[in-house]
Amino acid sequence: MKQFIYLFCLIAFFAPNAQEQGRVVLTLDDCINTALDRNISIKTARNNELIARSNQFQALLDHLPNLNGSIDYDYFFGTTFDQNAAKQVSATTNTSGPRLSSNLIFFNGFRKHSTRKQRTYEYLAAKENVEDVKLTTEAGILGSFLMVILGEENIRISVERVEFLEAQLDRAVKRESVGVGNMEEVFNFRSQLATERLNLQTLKNIYESNKLTLLQAMRLDPTQADYALEPLTITEEELLTEIEPFDEILESTLNVNPGLKGAKASKDAAKYQYRAAWGSRFPTVSVFGLIGSNYSSNGAVNPNETVIVNGEPVPKFEPNATYFTQLRYNQFEYLNFTMNIPIFNQWQANNQVQIAKLNMANSELALEQANQNITNAVQQVYLDLVAAQTTYISARENLDALQQSFDFMTKRYETGNTDFYTYLESLNNKNRAEIQLINAKYSIVLRKRILDTYRRI
Repeated sequence: MKQFIYLFCLIAFFAPNAQEQGRVVLTLDDCINTALDRNISIKTARNNELIARSNQFQALLDHLPNLNGSIDYDYFFGTTFDQNAAKQVSATTNTSGPRLSSNLIFFNGFRKHSTRKQRTYEYLAAKENVEDVKLTTEAGILGSFLMVILGEENIRISVERVEFLEAQLDRAVKRESVGVGNMEEVFNFRSQLATERLNLQTLKNIYESNKLTLLQAMRLDPTQADYALEPLTITEEELLTEIEPFDEILESTLNVNPGLKGAKASKDAAKYQYRAAWGSRFPTVSVFGLIGSNYSSNGAVNPNETVIVNGEPVPKFEPNATYFTQLRYNQFEYLNFTMNIPIFNQWQANNQVQIAKLNMANSELALEQANQNITNAVQQVYLDLVAAQTTYISARENLDALQQSFDFMTKRYETGNTDFYTYLESLNNKNRAEIQLINAKYSIVLRKRILDTYRRI
């Protein structure tokens, strides 16, 4: 038993950390594909598409006549008139009547036609809604991915800043210990280092929050693995590529945007819903057909044979005719034409027309809103892209200048020709320029990707 416990402790001690074992590196495409595959809203939209397709198929089949079969078996006790036997009987009688019927509507104010068109456009709207949810999901992943990547870069710069201040503090302590420096310089570095460490922890907290948001959008459990993002490969040519004119981007986006297509299809569906509601005010013309027969336990008359009664030929009565024999004897066909004219139906038709009319008006507003939403989204992303590209060019030049200034200030500070606060301000300016450059660089790449997503490229 002791040997088992000792072996277990050795395995537990030397076993690798679970997170290190389960480290997963995700590319941008991995994040997008995972989100598209696991997103609940997309799955729901696909189910709604299947429902709409089923409704469309049913609306098409509604143009066909129906066909129904039935059969009954009845018991009569006492005196009754038996139509099959053509006589009155006073005994327990068993009867049966199989039926096969069909009904076809010839005209109903084109309601079936309008409903079929309505279901067709509802199906198209449901299909486009799937693509719209996928587009929204992909754009959301791109935004979240950008926040995480920028968080990593900000942390990297902050870590470098901490390491730099630690080295400067160590240098100041050594200078003070040999009587060259002073305690004010040591205290200043310690204070600044403490502030920067606090800032680094804040950046880490923001990073973990943004990373959790991204993982939740992909429906991944952050406790199951140590997820990390693969950095993007960015070229200078890609950053400085000329941006297409806004009007061209907007036009191409509006031509292919699934949300806009879905809103147009919903508008057409509402139009045909209105026509179907208006059709309820018209008469309905239908034809009904029936084929049936009868059976009686008292027997049946054979219409194919006659006997002479009182000198007159009459159909022969067969008291022991079997079930299927009687069905053959008693077979009949029935055809009925009906016109139903609506006169008063508690204003139901008028109410349906008014509701359909309002739905049509709402669908027009929804189309206008969809157009406005996608226009606003493209405008915002385009503006951010232009600003990021302009900022990148300026930040790159600014960083070069501030790096030279910082190197110069470092030499002056080390030789005692400038004070601590001037030196620190030069460091802060350099770090801000680094952050601006990195933010602009990643913003250019991912916002271009978002515009391409909107345009379905």
